[in-house]
Amino acid sequence: MTITTYLTPGVYRTPQVAPQPVLQLVRTDIAGFVGFAQRGPLPEDFPPATFDGSQAVVNISSWKQFLTTFGSFQEYGYLAYAVRAFFANGGKDCFVARVATTISADPTQNAARAFFSLPSGAPLPIGTVSKVVNPFVCVLAATVAPAVGDLLSISGGGITQLVHVAALLGSGQILLAASLQNSIAVGAAVSRFPGACRICAASRGKWGNTLRIQISPPQGATFALRVYVDNGPQGSPTEDEYYRNLTLTDPGSYNYAPAILQQQSNLIRLEVLGTAAPIQLSAAEPLSAGTFYLQGGRDGLAAITLNDFSGGPSDLRGLQLLEHVEQIGIVAIPDAVFETPQVLHLSPSPADECLPPVSSPVSAVASDPTAVATPLSAQDSLQLQRLMIDQCARLRYRVALIDPPDMLQIGAVQTWPLANGFVGSPSSRFAAIYYPWLASPDALQLDGPTRNIPPSGYIAGAYAQTDLAYGVQRPPANVELQFVVDVEQAISDLQQQGLNLNNINAIRTFPGRGIRVWGARSLAPASDDNWRFIHVRRLMSAIEETVERSSRWVVFQSNDDALRSSLTHSLTVLLTGIWSKGGLQGAKPADAFYVKCDTTNNPQTAIDQGQLICQIGIAIAAPMEFLVFEIRQDASGAQVVES
Repeated sequence: MTITTYLTPGVYRTPQVAPQPVLQLVRTDIAGFVGFAQRGPLPEDFPPATFDGSQAVVNISSWKQFLTTFGSFQEYGYLAYAVRAFFANGGKDCFVARVATTISADPTQNAARAFFSLPSGAPLPIGTVSKVVNPFVCVLAATVAPAVGDLLSISGGGITQLVHVAALLGSGQILLAASLQNSIAVGAAVSRFPGACRICAASRGKWGNTLRIQISPPQGATFALRVYVDNGPQGSPTEDEYYRNLTLTDPGSYNYAPAILQQQSNLIRLEVLGTAAPIQLSAAEPLSAGTFYLQGGRDGLAAITLNDFSGGPSDLRGLQLLEHVEQIGIVAIPDAVFETPQVLHLSPSPADECLPPVSSPVSAVASDPTAVATPLSAQDSLQLQRLMIDQCARLRYRVALIDPPDMLQIGAVQTWPLANGFVGSPSSRFAAIYYPWLASPDALQLDGPTRNIPPSGYIAGAYAQTDLAYGVQRPPANVELQFVVDVEQAISDLQQQGLNLNNINAIRTFPGRGIRVWGARSLAPASDDNWRFIHVRRLMSAIEETVERSSRWVVFQSNDDALRSSLTHSLTVLLTGIWSKGGLQGAKPADAFYVKCDTTNNPQTAIDQGQLICQIGIAIAAPMEFLVFEIRQDASGAQVVES
């Protein structure tokens, strides 16, 4: 060892060997879901100037968080069932993007927030109803034209109804936020209230029509507010918020209502109208009791199109939103194969004896003409699934879980992938199909205690469970599924032969062993034998992404022997770890992989062009899909020999 002698006082710099970076395999268990939800953010909820797509995709880490962000199960959609299945089967993190119609030329078809404008004074007569087009649309003979958001008092047939203007439809027609009561007819008197403030649901959807608001009589410039979700006769409020001593007059105050609700409420928002005039509930019968429901929430599902699901390069919606979330490793869109179930007719909520009387909202479906989702056509559904695969192939680091249509018999599902273009191209190795649909416990009781749903949510959870417990190198097969009652179609050994030959993974029931994923094939064609199994594609993607992300430190470094040796060492450590877990073939690391990054593949011409070339070869271990054994019979008895 050389000892340096310092003879002159001063500061001396000792060169240090740069630490060699440690590469860790990226996470592959994070799923991305797209579909219908009761509530949650939509792209049009954000200012266009600052919207980049990330605001409308929510990172969800538990089923409870999904419930508070996107709501619970709904009859028109499978998204909530799929996300519940994901977490029940071992998933830890996912990203969710909500789908609804928001940019239709017909404003009556767009999703909308429920709201209620509180008055600041007595109503002013503006005219009469001259025509009732339907319960939600009427024509006014008005001396003063109403504006969107105005609170109107319509009196006729011995009753007074408070209803808001949801949209102006032209030719004097207005869209109302709630349906007119039957006794309201032509000639009914119409008055308009001056507005003090407007309370809105936190997100668009008919769910906002179930928000019940109770405001205490204002004490000077302050008031108290309670809001809860009215679940009707089936249960007590699941979400209930109470705020006291709120004010509308001083934006700098600690209790300024808009700021408090923006920061703390999961249910509502509040905006001040005009000059922050005080609320005067006594001026509005029957609002004087201070209890009311929000109006005008619409789901925007009746006019759903392929573009609402897919989006595009300049249209940040649906699937396109997931493209900008690089953590996603699995993509599923269960509502791509949504089919309309029998419509529920919900009973109105019962009166609460502890609160002042108030009219309960009408049936959830009747109060929102856009609530009944229109399924995609067969061709649009297939196109959406092809776009899923195309995105995964283009980004290279994720795979698509494709759901077949419901009620396909085994003979039909065998020909379905090839007939619809899912097999045959290089991109098909980035996708997998699982069959059949699964009977999931159903709190809505749409068709008894269970509901058949697409398997993609369950499979995404099985992928995540395998990745987290063993690593992505392990085939996600022979995994017992949780929170599932039965399979829609039982599959025998003989029937699975045909499914295997057509790249379809079976989900089967085994007595005493539960319901299990019984396949790990990708959609790669037979000629693409190296990519037959989906875990091969996923492991390669994980290694490639890890190398791409973790090797950015070499950018602008000098392309010399030290740099190449450091990079080779880091990659060797990474691949040795995968080999030690059984993810690569070979009795020793040299048989499982090689890393070549030296002067032989980095000639001076490449160095002069600023290039660093590192060649990696790996031999991924194939799964034991078929175990071969012999039964040898002799005088001593039968003997089983595995080979």
